[in-house]
Amino acid sequence: MFKRRRPLDSLSQFREWIWPRAGWYRATQYILHRLLRLKGDGHSVALGLAIGAGVSASPIMGTHFVTAALLAWFFGGNIIASALGTWVGNPFTFPFIWLSTFKTGNFLLGRGYDDTAFPVLSLENILKAPLETFSPIIVPMTIGAIPVGVLIAVLTYIPTNILIDFYKKKKAARAIKKKIV
Repeated sequence: MFKRRRPLDSLSQFREWIWPRAGWYRATQYILHRLLRLKGDGHSVALGLAIGAGVSASPIMGTHFVTAALLAWFFGGNIIASALGTWVGNPFTFPFIWLSTFKTGNFLLGRGYDDTAFPVLSLENILKAPLETFSPIIVPMTIGAIPVGVLIAVLTYIPTNILIDFYKKKKAARAIKKKIV
């Protein structure tokens, strides 16, 4: 019923994911309205969103939705909000997130950036020894993802909780005013 008459081909779907047809402002407004209309108190919605945003710092692509949903369920956050929170990791923010997790991980491991520590990325090396090829990159990123993810989650939770509580109180006041008049 609510589907396109002509489904998008793969290339158009990819283009829509990179640059929405209605623009990023409209996509951001849509996400904000969806968050404000979710059922539950401000804490659970903000917690779900923060968990999703924090999980997006993980370098393990393809697991963000599932990991965010499981963590939101475990901590009592809104699962839908956690799925929306993973939107923080997108093609424009991933380079910054990956760089910060890599640098933070190297700092926590007590080592600096060294070009000679990286093996040559070739198909032969990747097929022969994938762990040795990618471990100098993935290990620091995984370790650095924890503090970076926690920071992103805290920076997401506080303003979201305030915004949702403000919105819900204003909505309740309007409902009371409507009943009086």
